[in-house]
Amino acid sequence: MKNKALLLIYSTIIAFAIGCGGAPEKAPEAVQNAPFPIIGTKIPAAELDAFHKGALTTVKLSSYKGKWLILFFYPADFSFVCPTELTEMAERYEDYKKAGAEVLAISTDSALVHRAWAEHHEGIGKIRFPMLSDRNGRLSRAMGVYVDDKGTALRASFVIDPDGTVIAAETHDDSIGRSAAELLRKLEAAVAVRASKGGFCPASWGPGEELITPK
Repeated sequence: MKNKALLLIYSTIIAFAIGCGGAPEKAPEAVQNAPFPIIGTKIPAAELDAFHKGALTTVKLSSYKGKWLILFFYPADFSFVCPTELTEMAERYEDYKKAGAEVLAISTDSALVHRAWAEHHEGIGKIRFPMLSDRNGRLSRAMGVYVDDKGTALRASFVIDPDGTVIAAETHDDSIGRSAAELLRKLEAAVAVRASKGGFCPASWGPGEELITPK
């Protein structure tokens, strides 16, 4: 218990130093090592340590080939805005699964820190999707969201189609939380467009609504 308490205090101090959810800081002038444009590119065949369903494991991105995938990058465990986002994603997880997608949460924290966070935070403890550890920042760099001077990933989301191609992306400052409902809408739109074989998604489209069909 003493070690867990020390870990909680230490991790909280780190979160304050990182500034996750604090006042906006000056963004990096340019992101290095990122494919540009990211839309239309393939995700790398990375293998990462992970915490999933109470156990430490590893996850291969290549194992999701043929399935829709959400890559949900966030700055840090034991922080402020991040748990609100992840808790909301956990609450909507079944909706993502019904849409045919898996969700992977990713930060540069270790899988051990993910486990400690889940043990200390009720909302994080309810997460049933894998929480990946990008300790070396390679995946974050490949996706163009690594912040060198912090050693963390930006608050970024990617919708990946069954071919492993990025078809939607969003990136926020650390101080701005995302909407699980809006990300789900983007996923559902992408699924509908792919199924239509030529349709287009209009503004604010929702499931069940018509797509634009060129004539």
